[in-house]
Amino acid sequence: MAFRPRWWAASFLAAWLVAPVSQARLDWAAFEQYQPAAQLLRFNTAGASTAGTLMIWPEQGQTHYWLPMATYWQQRGWDFIVLQPDPAQQSFNPASEQPTAQQRQWQEQTATRLSGVLAGLESSPPLLVVAQGSAALWYQQLVDSTALPPPQALVLLDALPVPAAEQQMLAMSLARSPYPVLDIYSRPDSPLAWHNQRRRRQQLGSRGKTDYLVQHFAAPGMLEKQMASWLIRLGWLPLPPSAPDYLKEQLKEQRHETGISGSQNPGTGDNTARPGLRAPLANP
Repeated sequence: MAFRPRWWAASFLAAWLVAPVSQARLDWAAFEQYQPAAQLLRFNTAGASTAGTLMIWPEQGQTHYWLPMATYWQQRGWDFIVLQPDPAQQSFNPASEQPTAQQRQWQEQTATRLSGVLAGLESSPPLLVVAQGSAALWYQQLVDSTALPPPQALVLLDALPVPAAEQQMLAMSLARSPYPVLDIYSRPDSPLAWHNQRRRRQQLGSRGKTDYLVQHFAAPGMLEKQMASWLIRLGWLPLPPSAPDYLKEQLKEQRHETGISGSQNPGTGDNTARPGLRAPLANP
């Protein structure tokens, strides 16, 4: 289904795309793709089959870059889901050893909500999850506790817990994750990013996790291309026809060395998490 906001929502949509939700006040129900029971926007691929599903869990107070991506992923055969963020994800403490009854109830409700979303997905295409801000630690907790099935790959955007306990918890969870992780920072030189990265490097090194890549968030219009370049490395997307020959040969050699069998058709790929990511390729 194409991305078509109702006309009375279009006047303020552009402002929301570049401003935090707390300022833009997006009316989610203004979009025909909104599913109130699951509290999400869903944009299905226009193709007969689904190459994969991209599910995004945004942060309440961070800039949202997601709606402009819908058409990009639909055109490549992917279903595109944006969860409506919940202010409660910022008010509870995920590192608490004795969570309150309200926090436990919220976690159970969130697990039930997301389980329902994932239960409706096709079993074979890969699931790529993007977690922004505090959503990263909550999502990892749900996966680690087996309340949710693991994704085939995970993208983090400015997942920067402030308390040291939360930084350590997220670092440990990422280090033991069996799926590839792309960790993107809009301000990689900030003190908070430095502290989080230091803890993650320590945990990654101790567990020998190699399918982890850090990138700088270059520009809003480039985020989907950064993600797509990473998926090319995973073998889920093909190189674009316009890619130079040396990149095609480089990718072929890397896939041969790591045993990756790349996609032969645009918008399709296998559903296996692939190791050995290093640097982004040309923009697809």
